[in-house]
Amino acid sequence: MTNPGPDIPQTLTTREANRAALRSRLLDSAEELFAARGYFGVSVRDITDHAGTRLAAISEQFGGKEALFRAVLVRRIQPLNDERRALLAALPASGPRARRLRAVIEAFTEPLRQRAGNPGWDNYFRFIAQLANSGHPIRRFIADDFNAIAADFIAHLQALFPAASEEAIYDAYLHLVAATMYTYSNNLRLDSLTQGRMHADDIDKRHQALLRFAEGGIHTLATAPR
Repeated sequence: MTNPGPDIPQTLTTREANRAALRSRLLDSAEELFAARGYFGVSVRDITDHAGTRLAAISEQFGGKEALFRAVLVRRIQPLNDERRALLAALPASGPRARRLRAVIEAFTEPLRQRAGNPGWDNYFRFIAQLANSGHPIRRFIADDFNAIAADFIAHLQALFPAASEEAIYDAYLHLVAATMYTYSNNLRLDSLTQGRMHADDIDKRHQALLRFAEGGIHTLATAPR
């Protein structure tokens, strides 16, 4: 038996390992194609051809394209949000508000920075950015996963800015999300605007710009007169 891969337990039988390897291959292929073309631009056959397997494999492994779509996103959402929650749990309960705000922003963005450059995660970031800005009803399949982590960060922002209006806090969080997704969406807009003098994939510089922008924007929104 060939090595099933680093994410597949070595104790599986040959049949189980082959099934797990096929499932992983389908997830990777769907993720790459969804990132390039969007959910509705990719057919089941496109995915199975890319993965080098039978057309029926998606139904057998996932139950259909919609379930595959959810599986593609959940396998990234869960570890990302687990790390975010761990970072939130470790935040200091007191200290200068500016420092605590920076820590909240870093809890949201740092897990993405750490994963940037990995092809699978880059595909995920690009696809999520597309999905967030689309009106497609397919988004309902992952709404709960995103809303749960949103509630955690909104609660921390409300604790930092107790005098802020509810609207300001929600706007602040959503603008943080939008700026973060833009930063990690693998687009070449900055390269185009600057004719190659600056680069979207210079992640550390773009991440620092994101932190400064989010910090100033959230503070301004949350402390503006009602």
